Amino acid sequence: MENEEPKVEQPAEPQKAEENVQPTVAPVKKSGREKKILLVIGGIILLLIIFGSRGGNKSQQASPSATPTPAPVAMQITAKQLADDFDANQVAAEANWEGKLVEFNAEITNITDTGISFNNIASKQFSLTQIGCAVTDKEELMSLKNGQMVTVQGVVGKQTIGVIDVRDCKVIK
Repeated sequence: MENEEPKVEQPAEPQKAEENVQPTVAPVKKSGREKKILLVIGGIILLLIIFGSRGGNKSQQASPSATPTPAPVAMQITAKQLADDFDANQVAAEANWEGKLVEFNAEITNITDTGISFNNIASKQFSLTQIGCAVTDKEELMSLKNGQMVTVQGVVGKQTIGVIDVRDCKVIK
């Protein structure tokens, strides 16, 4: 038995570390000069973004001394003409009149805190069509009386339940 070699135990295989472990890399430190260059480039980009969002070429922008556009001229009509158009065909009348600045003369039938109403203006004997004129300046309403003839200017809107909406009305006389 003396010739026998002693048995050497084979060490067990070393345990493998997790296979997905990434080697750690130390962050690269930037020199002071590189940091300054990056800050300057970032600042330039920021300034380009700020000034680029302002609309670009100033020569295309209107100058304050530009000639102002003249105020639109109101179309002279009669309240009867407007009411008759809406009585004949509301859809066609809205297509024709909506958004137009008009001026007409009529007798006031009602004054409220929102404006003036004009009734009995259509040609048809039993027409329920009326004009509701929304006045923006309430002071204009203070001196008015029902039954008084006035000239008003306003923008024609739609007709709802027989009332033709005229907004932004101003009492001319």
